[in-house]
Amino acid sequence: MLATGSLIVGVIGAGCLLIQMVIDLVVGFSTDNRTDMRALSGQIHDLPGVQSAIYDVGPVLLFLALIVQAIHLAAQGRGTTLFATLVTVAVLVNGAELLVEIPLRLAQAGSALILWLAFLPVGRELLRRSSSDQTPAVTMTWRTLAGWSLILAPVGQIGGWTFMRFGGNEGVEPWTTIAHSVWLIGFVLLAIACVELFRRVRSRGAGQILARVSLAVALISLTASIAEMVVDLYVVFATDNLAQLKALDQQIRSIPAAEAILYGFGTQLVYLGFLILIIQLAILKRISTTTLTLVLATLVLFIGYEVLDGPGRQALMPFAVLCMWLALAPLGWRLLKPATPAADAITP
Repeated sequence: MLATGSLIVGVIGAGCLLIQMVIDLVVGFSTDNRTDMRALSGQIHDLPGVQSAIYDVGPVLLFLALIVQAIHLAAQGRGTTLFATLVTVAVLVNGAELLVEIPLRLAQAGSALILWLAFLPVGRELLRRSSSDQTPAVTMTWRTLAGWSLILAPVGQIGGWTFMRFGGNEGVEPWTTIAHSVWLIGFVLLAIACVELFRRVRSRGAGQILARVSLAVALISLTASIAEMVVDLYVVFATDNLAQLKALDQQIRSIPAAEAILYGFGTQLVYLGFLILIIQLAILKRISTTTLTLVLATLVLFIGYEVLDGPGRQALMPFAVLCMWLALAPLGWRLLKPATPAADAITP
């Protein structure tokens, strides 16, 4: 429980720091001078909860989790006392900047150097043991996770869409929160599914480079989709009525590049990366022509859903998700079957 709790806390803290960096980059690229930069940054900081969650409390969680994990490892004999000491000292040195004015950010530089000294032996040990990572237990765990992801990722898509039909589009609770939560889980499962498809390509040269680029595009787009769900959930929890919800949503969309990344092309590129991986698998004869046809039908229906505007538009979504499920579910079932000598490849 301690290990899991510190992991969750650390990931949340790291996520807050990552959001900080994204905000700073958006502010930097969207302004021409320091005056405009400060004005836009202040506008973002004034959003409810942003200052406390993203800048004050959130980042601290990562460093507290580091200390807890390092001491926990040392207490269990899986890490040295020196490792725990160096990690703790690094965090304290980094935090000293909050209490004492240190020029040139020397505290951060010193903290990074100490952390590097602490992690260097751990990294070397991981490299030595990397050859034994593909143990049967690890392989079976991934096969199970990837199998269920292939089966349930489309379910997450149709689940979120269905709950939005019950009133989520109008901000009616609890349907809005349920819909976005289901979508969030669905996007995570789809990311795992894309990683599994990439693992099955196993091409060479330009083919492998194309597969890596396709996976990168899909994962970046899915990250934008997950960020969209998190932002929407934040808007729901930070407002009390529909008018406030719409006002805060519009305020966030008005941030430069937010509309395009979170609600536009940024979340749609996943289908491009996904399609290229599927086409590569079909060319390599690791999936059937039927599977490729179903994926193409899925994308055509999804595009129709995004482009068309009319009473029949909503009817396209169930058929799109059904085609997607019919394409991916058989691949997932094969992964969940007991491993056989030929189970490393997805057969046609």
